[in-house]
Amino acid sequence: MSKMKYLGLCGLFLLYGCHLEHHYEVYHYDNAEDYTHEGLVRIVDPATGKIGYATPDGKVVIAPQYAFGHPFHKGVAKVTHQGYLAEVEGSHGEYHIWQSPHWFYIDKQGYEVKR
Repeated sequence: MSKMKYLGLCGLFLLYGCHLEHHYEVYHYDNAEDYTHEGLVRIVDPATGKIGYATPDGKVVIAPQYAFGHPFHKGVAKVTHQGYLAEVEGSHGEYHIWQSPHWFYIDKQGYEVKR
């Protein structure tokens, strides 16, 4: 087994492991598991579809509670509690974008911050 595949399986085990009260999945982006940004990866609660954030080793930092959430950049992430997926014009259903009437920013502890 390749080292990369082994590390990916270890990460999945930690996110699904018996030590967690809830079982989360790594968010899929661009047909693969989400990339780590500033030490955090996006996770999804399969029961609700809500997005949260965890460390690559599976420690949940911000429990899934957002309808949509962007990766962290310069210490903050753009998130929303409500919204919908809209098709990107001219993509013939291949690409979608998150739409929301109320986006806001959070820090790595999950607190809303001004930007």
